Amino acid sequence: MGHGGLQGHWDERLRGAPGLSVIIKRPKPDGTLESTGTEVFQREPQPGEPVRTTLDVATQNAADQALRSQRRRSALVAVRISDGTVLAAANGPGAAGENLAFTAQVPPGSTFKMVSALGLVERGAVTPESTVDCPKTATVDGRSFKNSDNFALGEVPLRTIFAKSCNTAFVALAPQLGPDGLAVTGRTLGLEGQWQVGLDAFTGKVSANGGATEQAAAAIGQGTTVVSPLAMAAATAAVARGSFTPPKLVVEPTPEQAGEPGPELTSEAVAAVRTMMREVVTAGSGTALKDVPGDPVHGKTGTAEYDDNPKNTHAWFVGWQGDVAFAVFVEQGGSGSGTAVPIAERFLRALAD
Repeated sequence: MGHGGLQGHWDERLRGAPGLSVIIKRPKPDGTLESTGTEVFQREPQPGEPVRTTLDVATQNAADQALRSQRRRSALVAVRISDGTVLAAANGPGAAGENLAFTAQVPPGSTFKMVSALGLVERGAVTPESTVDCPKTATVDGRSFKNSDNFALGEVPLRTIFAKSCNTAFVALAPQLGPDGLAVTGRTLGLEGQWQVGLDAFTGKVSANGGATEQAAAAIGQGTTVVSPLAMAAATAAVARGSFTPPKLVVEPTPEQAGEPGPELTSEAVAAVRTMMREVVTAGSGTALKDVPGDPVHGKTGTAEYDDNPKNTHAWFVGWQGDVAFAVFVEQGGSGSGTAVPIAERFLRALAD
């Protein structure tokens, strides 16, 4: 009997049905029953049917190993960029059967600057070389936004703003996305999509049509935007590939609504985001990954506040190497660079072994 996850979801299919035989009995003088030997009904046992998935043993083992020492609720999802295949879905400590990797509904923090930057460049608002101011704080309608550790960069190129994860610069740029710009861009990356993987999964909900403060918060992955690690891994794969491909996990039986591929992303805009995500690793908040063996690593860190308390933060990292895109999430994990990046490093090094 399955207890959560794939086994629990597909328990009825996997377990089959027991055999059954009905034989007539008759009472004896002492009141007990004895068989007549006459069988009036028989049903042969029915074997369970297989459930086939796309999970890759080596990738799944690497994901499990990367989370092994993590004491907080956490998840790591890996997706093949070229076809959307889910290669790994690992969960750290938590309730039995809990699949945080697919069903978490949490703010993405600064990993969502990947989406914000794509929307801004697509709209012609900025390029990676555009000079943008990064002060310590920024105020929108009375609400103050700050950078991690209150850093300031002054006027620097957008690529540096992105690599160092400057909140205040993205807050200032938020109005140029318009009231629903983030949601529109997010949908091109599969967020809020009507795709199914054969297991309960949350595809995300992106802030739209909020006031100035909400737009500012949404541009840095706060506000009302919530996602799952699977949704962010799929969105990251879309940036790497140049278009969204619905993720696939269960291939037998075929999901009823696998989803439709997304449009081709604007080549210049997506190339700009890829360049900036590489700079995160070479000169930004993800430099611990720059010497990982294999193909160049691209990514974006995220530190996501929740409960309207800057001290309460989830840790994120999304990225890709070669044909593998992935998302790392740690609940109440602190900073993305301090907690999620080391997990990503363990994952990629395990894959390389």
